[in-house]
Amino acid sequence: MVSNGELTVVYESGVLRPEHDLDLPEQTRLVIAIRRVETTPEDEAKAKTLLHEIRRKGEVRLGSWRPTREEMHERG
Repeated sequence: MVSNGELTVVYESGVLRPEHDLDLPEQTRLVIAIRRVETTPEDEAKAKTLLHEIRRKGEVRLGSWRPTREEMHERG
């Protein structure tokens, strides 16, 4: 997925591989600026812990949009 003009890729076997499918026609030519992203195992562990906490609280809904209970039973 291309977002805000940025695309995350992984370098493997001499090839830059996008982390997500691109919604582009085959043979599309692009100009890409490269900036290295550094992460540590500690950073990744913190991110996973935060994600699990957000999901536990129900702050992330996977799939399409669905109204919350409050939105479904909004009384005005």
